[in-house]
Amino acid sequence: MNEIIARESQSMSQQPVVTLFEIDARQWEAGILRFTNQTALDGGPIRFNGYTYTPTPITADGFEWNGKGTLPQPSLSLSTLEVSIVSMLLATNDLIGAPVKRIRTFANHLDGGDDPDPEATFPVDEYHIEQKPQEIPARGSLEFTLSISLDQQGRKIPARQCLRDTCTHTYRYWNGSRFVYEGVTCPYTGAAMFDQQGVATDDETKDVCGKCLSDCRARFGANNPLPTRAMPGLARYKS
Repeated sequence: MNEIIARESQSMSQQPVVTLFEIDARQWEAGILRFTNQTALDGGPIRFNGYTYTPTPITADGFEWNGKGTLPQPSLSLSTLEVSIVSMLLATNDLIGAPVKRIRTFANHLDGGDDPDPEATFPVDEYHIEQKPQEIPARGSLEFTLSISLDQQGRKIPARQCLRDTCTHTYRYWNGSRFVYEGVTCPYTGAAMFDQQGVATDDETKDVCGKCLSDCRARFGANNPLPTRAMPGLARYKS
């Protein structure tokens, strides 16, 4: 726990605890949704660490765990009056798999508080959306079941095939007039081009990734972070 929070938790005159929620929908290019069931002293939205958290009716249960028994599967209920949530469900895979954070801090550490401090938080709870109701109710609330990353039913770690020597990213392609990036997962957008054998080329039609680690290094630089999906550290295990 953060030292400031630990110290203030022992104080006889504690500030109110503010609970903030984040739903990460960036994998659907929809950004991060930020909510809270509380409001600022002026009745407006709460700001923390430079971000705005929209006041909306939220009910969250089941986060507490004493370290014994099965892992918790909290539930998070959001009002269907929150249009952004409903529209998000319709535009994505019901947000299944979206990371969820519960952030708690004392009110004085909020932006505009007596002692604003984005580092002063209780341990952040990190979960994923496991499932939601089968139908979106016209009125009322949507209840999501959450799970810890290592406890997602029916999911593998990682949730894709592991290949030691082959990257599974989808690379850009030339359509005759421009490079196409729609549906592409590889983040490379540079001007340097290489053919499938890793040889530099000026011909856009020959710009093909060979899916090897050397191809990734040629495009991003040997000393830079590489986005390859290959896992060169994999090896057979002998008992």
